[in-house]
Amino acid sequence: MLRALLLALIGGGAFVAVYAATAPAPSPLPETPTKTAALPDPAPAASLPVRFELRPSTTDEFDRPSESLAVAIRDVTPANMTAGRAFEAPTMRAAPPARERPAAAKPARLQRLFNPVVNAAGGVEAGGRTIRFAGVAAPEIDKRCGAEATGWPCGRKARAALRRFIRGRAVECELPEGAETIPDRARCFVAGEDISVWLVAQGWAEGDGSAFNAAEKSARSAKLGLWGDGWPGGQPAELAAGD
Repeated sequence: MLRALLLALIGGGAFVAVYAATAPAPSPLPETPTKTAALPDPAPAASLPVRFELRPSTTDEFDRPSESLAVAIRDVTPANMTAGRAFEAPTMRAAPPARERPAAAKPARLQRLFNPVVNAAGGVEAGGRTIRFAGVAAPEIDKRCGAEATGWPCGRKARAALRRFIRGRAVECELPEGAETIPDRARCFVAGEDISVWLVAQGWAEGDGSAFNAAEKSARSAKLGLWGDGWPGGQPAELAAGD
C-alpha cells in the first residue's frame, strides 16, 4: 500500500514536469494606454479684470483733487482651478456727518410800561425812573435850533412829536439776559416799532451806529425835524405843531 502511494506521487510529479517543459509560453497581454483628460488652459490674468472703486475723502497721496479711482486686482486663481467671473464693485459714497445746528437765538424779553410820561424826546418816565432810548441823541426840552434871531424851540417840538406818536399807548422795553429791570438805556417799542429808529427817521434825533444811517440820511435829505430850515418852514404841519 505504501509502495503504491509512493509510486503515484512520483508519477504525478513526473507528469507535471513533462507538461511544464512542453507547454507553450503565454502571449503577453496588450497594454491599454492611459488617457488623461486635457484641462482647459486658465485664462490669462489680464483678461479677467477685477475692479472696485475707491473714493478718497480729500486728496490722494499724489495731492490730486478727490476723484473716483479704479484699481485693478491681480488674479491669483490656481492653474488647476477655473477662474471666477470678473466683477466691478459699485462706488459707495459715505454721507457727510451731520452738522449741529446753532441754537436759535432766544427772543428778547420785553417789559411793558403803562401810561409812560414823555418829558423829553430822548426817553420816557415810568415807575419813578427815567428810561432813555438806546442808540440816539435827542434834543433836551429847552434846546433851541437855528440862529439866535430866528431860533425855534426844537426840544419842545421833538417832545410834542413823540407824544403824538405814542398817543397814550403802552411802551415795551427790552430786558437784557438775566436782568430783572429795564436798564437806564434800552431799546423800546410802540406796537412793535422801534422808537429810536422812528425818532431818527423823523429827524428828531441823531443816530449812533450804522443801523441808523439810512434813516438819518433820508431825514436830512427831506429836511425833517432838526434838519429843517427853521421854524416853522421845512416842517410838516403835524410835526411843527406843539405846545
